[in-house]
Amino acid sequence: MANVTFIKVLADLSVATKQHKMPPNDSWKSPSADGSDSAKNYQDGVGSDKWGQGYPAADGIITYFATQDNHKYHFDTANEMTKAYKKFISTQIDAVSYAFNIWRLTLTFSNLKVNGPCVVGSKGCLGTQTDFFQLYQTYPGHLELATGKHYTKWRDAVGKGVNECLKNYIDSVMVPGFPWYPAFAAFPGPVAPPMPNITWPLIACPAPSLTDITVPEKLKKAMLNNFDSGVAEKCHDKIHETIFEAIATSLSVGFLIWVSTQTINMVLATGNIPSFAPPVVPVGPVVNGQSLPGASHLLP
Repeated sequence: MANVTFIKVLADLSVATKQHKMPPNDSWKSPSADGSDSAKNYQDGVGSDKWGQGYPAADGIITYFATQDNHKYHFDTANEMTKAYKKFISTQIDAVSYAFNIWRLTLTFSNLKVNGPCVVGSKGCLGTQTDFFQLYQTYPGHLELATGKHYTKWRDAVGKGVNECLKNYIDSVMVPGFPWYPAFAAFPGPVAPPMPNITWPLIACPAPSLTDITVPEKLKKAMLNNFDSGVAEKCHDKIHETIFEAIATSLSVGFLIWVSTQTINMVLATGNIPSFAPPVVPVGPVVNGQSLPGASHLLP
């Protein structure tokens, strides 16, 4: 698979199903609660021409909010807030996609041990020196929203949370004796030359922390842990939790598809054949072989 792909409509549906109200429940009191006179004054003040259901929801997109009543201004506010939050969510998903599809190409296997056709790698055998979060911050689309209030705190919560989960997963990948080098089972020479592994699915490599990137709740928790507590306290109806959950839902499905389709390629390895002694023993297995450094092992 060349690139990771995220399904944005999953994020839209995740927010919409929460049915947050506009205005927010924790800052709204219906005038009808103060008696019929207040309710009548409220309706008269709005005006009959601005009261009813005849207003489009967020210009045809999936609306994120339900309104407290059919007041035109509530519809307008719900539409505007839907578009604002939708733009934020879309930008963060695009930023993750942009950063990940660069970062993925820097991942390499190292310190693998080869005996015969089989290769073994402990936790930490897959890694990179490239910082995902820095790539995430350089996504050009952030500039369009940069003037928004507390935007960098919201942005960095997503980026840092995803970075932590990706690192946890990569650091936990292991190679438990896969037959990547069939030619090394009986090689006709004293030293096996550098040879690439046979193509292998990444999903086959055990990784205890795979759920960090494929379970929405873990991605959401990582984002919340990196979110400014002062800003979080001011979010009505805990809308920040809903927004981070929506992003996490889209990302987790995309990462699961990626892990399931990504292949491991061009992991070069070499090693000695101690038993090679022609003409008595013309072939032999590689013993205590090792992998060689490479530019990228997660190519399309």
